[in-house]
Amino acid sequence: MHLRRVPALTTVLALALTLGLSACATKVIGSPVAAAGGSTGEQTASGKPSSTKTSSPKTSSKANAPKTTEAEKPSGDVKITTKKKTEGYEDCDILTPEDVAAAVGASKGGEKGCVQSTEDPFAVVLFMVTFAEYEGEARTIEVGGNTAYEVKEKGGDCTVLVMLTDDPEEITPAFQATVTPIDEIDPCEIALKLATKGFEKIPNA
Repeated sequence: MHLRRVPALTTVLALALTLGLSACATKVIGSPVAAAGGSTGEQTASGKPSSTKTSSPKTSSKANAPKTTEAEKPSGDVKITTKKKTEGYEDCDILTPEDVAAAVGASKGGEKGCVQSTEDPFAVVLFMVTFAEYEGEARTIEVGGNTAYEVKEKGGDCTVLVMLTDDPEEITPAFQATVTPIDEIDPCEIALKLATKGFEKIPNA
C-alpha cells in the first residue's frame, strides 16, 4: 500500500480558519490488502453532500486536490476488522464541536465543520474522509481493529489516519484527524481520541 500525507498542513489549517472554510478536497493512492473476512466499501468526496459525491467522477477530486511532493511510502497489509462506509453521509458533520472540545479537554469549542478550533486549551483540528496519503514517517497502530497510522510532523502537528476499507478501487478509504497544538497539549493523544470517536460514528458498510 502506498501512502502520502499532504504537506504544510499547519498553513492550510490557519488559512482555513482565517477564511472560514470548512470543505475539504480529497484523493487516494494505494492498493490496500484486507485481513481475512474483509468486504468492499464505498467512495466519498469530503465536505460535500452524498448526492454530489456519487455523481462526481473520480478525477474531479484529483484535479481539485492540492499538489504534493514525493513522500515516504510505507508498505504492508491493511487490516480491516470493521468495514466502514465512505459515502452516504456528510463527513464534515462526523465530529461535533462538543466531540472536539471533549477530546481536547477544552472549555469551549468552535463552529461546526471539517476545521474546528477550541479555547482553553487552544488547538486547531482538521478531520475528513480522505485519500490515504501523508508525508513523513508513520507509526502503524490500530483503531477499532483497523489499521491506522500516527504521523508526527516537524511543526508539532499530529495526524491519525484510520483505514475504513480495503477496496483498492476506493478513492477515499480513510478517516483523518489532525491536531495542531497552540497551547501545551499532546496532539497525538488528542488525534487518536478524535480518530477513534469519528470511526465509531461512521456507519458500518
